[in-house]
Amino acid sequence: MNKRRNLLLVVGGIIAIIIIAIVVSREQSNQLAVQVQTVKIGHFQITLPETGFVQHPQVETIPALISGNLSGLYVQAGDEVSAGELLATIYNIQITTNASGSAASYQAAVAGIQQAQSVQQNTAVNASAQVATALSNLDEAQRTYRANLNLYNNKAISRDTLDQAKAKLDQDQVAYDQAVKQQRLNAISLGGQSSVAVAQAQAQKSASDAALAQTQASQTRVVAPFAGQIQTVTAQASDPTRPMQVGDAVTQGQTLFTIAGNGGFIVRTQVDEQDISQVRVGQRAVVSGEDFNGASFPGHVSTIAPTAQKSTDTSSTTRQVLTTIALDSNSSLLKDGLTADVDIITTDIANTVTVPNSAIVTTDGKKYVWVVRDRQLHKVPVQTGPSNDTVTVVRSGVNTGDSVTSAPLPVFSEGMYVSPVH
Repeated sequence: MNKRRNLLLVVGGIIAIIIIAIVVSREQSNQLAVQVQTVKIGHFQITLPETGFVQHPQVETIPALISGNLSGLYVQAGDEVSAGELLATIYNIQITTNASGSAASYQAAVAGIQQAQSVQQNTAVNASAQVATALSNLDEAQRTYRANLNLYNNKAISRDTLDQAKAKLDQDQVAYDQAVKQQRLNAISLGGQSSVAVAQAQAQKSASDAALAQTQASQTRVVAPFAGQIQTVTAQASDPTRPMQVGDAVTQGQTLFTIAGNGGFIVRTQVDEQDISQVRVGQRAVVSGEDFNGASFPGHVSTIAPTAQKSTDTSSTTRQVLTTIALDSNSSLLKDGLTADVDIITTDIANTVTVPNSAIVTTDGKKYVWVVRDRQLHKVPVQTGPSNDTVTVVRSGVNTGDSVTSAPLPVFSEGMYVSPVH
């Protein structure tokens, strides 16, 4: 009897287990399948996408500083040159003649100063000698007159002899006064073409003319202002398809060459006025484009223009700010003038928790995510941070390893059983 009862209990237990398994299986087969993602620690970024143009950082046109004919052409487009290297020479006969003539005029003016100084010195010496001679004659006349006056008072000579001595004294006095006056006139009179002052003025003008002529003569040599690569050599004015050649006429101010400095590349882009507040000098950026065979180039924001300007898009009223990205490396793929895509990294957070934007639901102004634990849904409040186009930073509420639904549905409820799909 007991054995039969035990057997019935065992059979009943087995039947109950089978029934429970069938019920559970039916429930699981009816559970809603939901897409879930596992929360992980990652790198979060917000980028500002723009379009720009690849350029050399230092580009300058080199003009002809004088008119004339090209007498030498020593470079072509693509050549690497050093600072001060001779690129071309220009022949102008008038400038060459002026340089030679002005140098000769200056030398002649310097000689004129020396001659004027010599004449002035000789004049001064002669005047001093005449004064000394006149003074000596005057002293002798005074001595003779005093001696004759003493003899006349002693009745040793006649009145005529005394008068003759007096006349000689007066004559020598006049001669001395005239010599002194002439000496003074010579000292203060510097006029005339042979004077030192005029000669010095002429020399100064000649020096100025010579300096100008030498400057113009130096401008017949066209040199590189800095080390770099020759980008373009100008074409003939009459035939844009024919490069400039020796013998061609050039005019003052005409562009002869374009040179780019050896400093890698930059990308210039225009940032809309509503976005520029997010951009800072030093922020990292990534440059890519269809012309770069899938390659991308790291860089950083080097300069931001102080003023906004009208958009290059004529249909837009938005103003834009010129922003320059300096590339951190060089590549043969980079060419001056290529179009490039620029992503400026305005926010960069390492080692942070993120969830898909679509995972976040808002109820009564509060944000939640649905977390799946043991096939059951749980509505978890979260505190969020910045968002980009795909994910949002979660500061609290979920942990790494949690499974969150990436596409919550209106039918979700607390504790609801679901079938998670990873």
